[in-house]
Amino acid sequence: MHMQKNYEGGQGPPKKAFRRKRWSRQDFYLPGNPRGVKVPDNSPGALEKSLRYLKRQMKDADIIGKMRSKQEYIKPSAKRRKQMQDAIRKQQLREKISKEYWKNFTWIVPAQAEIGPNLPD
Repeated sequence: MHMQKNYEGGQGPPKKAFRRKRWSRQDFYLPGNPRGVKVPDNSPGALEKSLRYLKRQMKDADIIGKMRSKQEYIKPSAKRRKQMQDAIRKQQLREKISKEYWKNFTWIVPAQAEIGPNLPD
């Protein structure tokens, strides 16, 4: 039994070469608007990618961090107090690490008489 070939080289319809559209950063760039992105086409993949690009832009510009810090007013004295507490905590941690490091060493200290120039009696 011989099957008739309706299409060139095969039994079924010719397959289209599937190739996903790759977007570059320039496809999402919106000139003159650093806080905006452009959606290149109306596919859901393009929308998701443009949202990711927008989030990345906002993260790099620290827009989200500034918005979060402005959600609540912090008095200047509270800011200074927190900054001082952080500095004290960092210094104590540095001292603790330094103390742990140097405690394993044996110090050889010369006798008191040998320190300084030889003076006549």
